[in-house]
Amino acid sequence: MESRSPASGRTIAQKLDHLIGTVHPADRGPLSYMEIAEGIRTKAGPDGPTVSHATIQKIRKGEIVDPKVSTLTVIAGYFGVPVTYFFDDAVAERVDAELARIKERVELTRAQRELVKILEDSDVRDVALRMNGLSAGSIQAIRGVIDQARRLEGLPEPPPGRARDTKP
Repeated sequence: MESRSPASGRTIAQKLDHLIGTVHPADRGPLSYMEIAEGIRTKAGPDGPTVSHATIQKIRKGEIVDPKVSTLTVIAGYFGVPVTYFFDDAVAERVDAELARIKERVELTRAQRELVKILEDSDVRDVALRMNGLSAGSIQAIRGVIDQARRLEGLPEPPPGRARDTKP
């Protein structure tokens, strides 16, 4: 039986799982247990506290239900959260909300960089500027022509939720 946090019922394992799934480089998915353990070793230096990849895995999977506070302190430090994240649901909720805001800003920045790169093409920029002020119906018609041209040239469909989003 896993130890549960008061109120929310989230276990230490669930909170660690959330951190691993959320706190990672923007250009890739979650870090492996080995990468986290190595990151802890690097951050701690030669004489600092470490946590093995196996221990991280066992905590995340709920096999270690009552890890030492010192172990959680090292893990929390690596992820940049207070150790109370694992014990106090109010702290965990505040940290999770802040992590969500940071992730949203990172994604917005990434989208902005992508848009700047696309608009560096003067022909694309010219078409976009010419479309400014057109009605939603006209924009839909132009989109249809563009989609047909992409199919004829063998180009992939734009990813969902990006070029497909329009506001009427």
